[in-house]
Amino acid sequence: MGKTEKILSGTETRIRIFSSLKRQHVELKTRVRVSVPEIIFSPFYPFFTVNIPFHVSLARGGKDHVLLQDVYHVARGQPLIVTAPRYWQPSTNLPQPPSRTNYGGISIRTVTVLAEGTWENFMDFQLRHLNTESKVQYVLMGHIAEMLNFRMDVCLTNTWGYPINGSKCFNGAVGMLQCGGCEIGATGLLFKTERMAVIDYAGETIAFRGAFMFLKPSLSEVSVIYELPFDTSVWITYTVTVAVLTIVLMFTRRVYQHVNPSPGSSPVGWGDTIMDSLAIVCQQDALHSPKNISSRVVFFCMLLLTVFLITSYSATIVSLLQTSSDSINTLSDLMRSPLKLSMIDIFVNETTDPEVTKVFKEKLYTQPFEEAFTTEEVGIEKIRKGLFAFHGLAGSYKIISDTYEDHEKCRFKEIEMFSSLHISFTAKKGSPYIPHIKERTCWLREVGLVDRENRRWFYQKPKCETAEQNFVSVGIQDFYPALVVMAYGAVFSIGMLIMEVIYYRKKEFPSCVPHKIMY
Repeated sequence: MGKTEKILSGTETRIRIFSSLKRQHVELKTRVRVSVPEIIFSPFYPFFTVNIPFHVSLARGGKDHVLLQDVYHVARGQPLIVTAPRYWQPSTNLPQPPSRTNYGGISIRTVTVLAEGTWENFMDFQLRHLNTESKVQYVLMGHIAEMLNFRMDVCLTNTWGYPINGSKCFNGAVGMLQCGGCEIGATGLLFKTERMAVIDYAGETIAFRGAFMFLKPSLSEVSVIYELPFDTSVWITYTVTVAVLTIVLMFTRRVYQHVNPSPGSSPVGWGDTIMDSLAIVCQQDALHSPKNISSRVVFFCMLLLTVFLITSYSATIVSLLQTSSDSINTLSDLMRSPLKLSMIDIFVNETTDPEVTKVFKEKLYTQPFEEAFTTEEVGIEKIRKGLFAFHGLAGSYKIISDTYEDHEKCRFKEIEMFSSLHISFTAKKGSPYIPHIKERTCWLREVGLVDRENRRWFYQKPKCETAEQNFVSVGIQDFYPALVVMAYGAVFSIGMLIMEVIYYRKKEFPSCVPHKIMY
C-alpha cells in the first residue's frame, strides 16, 4: 500500500468540487484519518490545480454541522491555499465563501505598448502626449494590481497587435498574450473580430478618443452668402412693392401728360417707367426725372425703400463675411461638404456602418495613400489652411494648443466617426484573473478613477478663450458670385450690342428686291 493510500485510509469524508464556470457538481469519496487541513488536502496537490475562478469546497461532516473549507491556487506553481473553516448546518443556507482577491504579492507577466519614447520617460507627465492611451491603461492596471495585491512584471512591445501576413499569429501585445508568455495586458485594445479568437477582453475602460477635426469653414466657402441676408418673403415683398410703385408712377405721369400736354414732348411709356424703377433699385440716375409733385412723391418713396434695403443688405453681407458656418454637424454633412478628408494610419475598416464605409470608399481610398493616411503633425497643419478635416487622436489636441491662434481655436470643431468604440483591458485566453480584473475595472469606473486618469493624462479639447472675432480678409471666394453675375452681364451686353448693330445695319441698308422685267 502506497503512502497516499495510507493517508487516505480512515474516516469517510465527502469532497465536493464546484465549478462556477461550467456549473458542474462532482463528488469524490475518500477516507482520511487525520483532521489537520494541510495534511488532509496534501495528497491532492500533485493531481489537480484549482485556479481562482473555480470554487472547490471540501466538506467534513460532524455531529450537527459541516466544516467547509475552500482550496485554490493563486497561480501555477504556487502552494495550495486553504481558507479558514466555515461551519454550516444542513437546515440553513450555505455561508458565503471568503474573498479570493488577495494574490499574495505574486508577480504576473504584463504586456504594455511603448510606441514612442523610452521606458525611462514613460511616466513623465511632461511627455503625456506620447503613448497616452498606454499610460492611462498602465496606471489603471496599477490600481487593480494594488487592490488584488500582485506585482506587474512588465513586458514591452511597440504595437498593439495585428495578424502576421494574414495568418492566425499576431505581433505586438496580442502576440505576447497569445504565445509570448504574458498573462494580462496593461494596455487598451479596440475590439476586433480576429483578436477575439486568440485573447480575452477583461473590462472596458475609456472611450476611444478619435474624431474628424477641422476648422469651421466660412459661409462663403460652403454657400452663396448673397442669398442669405434676407428671407424669400422679404424679397417677394420688396418686388411687389416696387411693382406697385412703378404702376403708380406710370399712372401719375399719364395723368400729368393728359392734364398738361406739352407740344413736342414724347409721352413716357411703360418701357421708360420700368427702366426708371430699375435705375432707382440699382441706385442709378433715372432717365426721366419727374416733373409733377405726385411723381416725385412716388420717386421719393421708392428711393427711400431702396436705401433702407441696400443698407441692411450690405451690413448683413459684412457680418456674414466674418461668420463661420455651423452646417457641418454629422458625418453625413461632412461627406457632402467640400472638405478634403485624411486620417492617421492605425485603423482597419471593419465596421458595417454605411456612413463610415462611405467615408473610406469615397473620401479616403480615392486618394493616394500618403495623402489619405498621414501623421498628426502634417494633418493638423493642413487643417489650418482650410477646407480640410483630419481624423486624429487626443494627441492632436497638444499640437493644436501649441500652434493655433485663439481665433483658430474658436473655429475648431470635431465630429466622431466611431461613436461607440471603447478600449478594454485584455488577458491571455482563459486566464483565471479575468473575473477579478473585470470586477475591479467596473469599480474603477463607478468611483470615478477612470474619469480622473482620463482627464489627467489626456489633453482636453482646446478652448476658445476670447469670443472676439479676428480680422478676416476678403478673398476671391467671398465675392465670386458677384464676379459671375458681372461676367454674365458683360456677355449679355455684348450679345445685345451685336444684335443692335445687325438690326440698324439692316434698317439703314435694306436688301434690294429685284423687280420682274415685263416684256
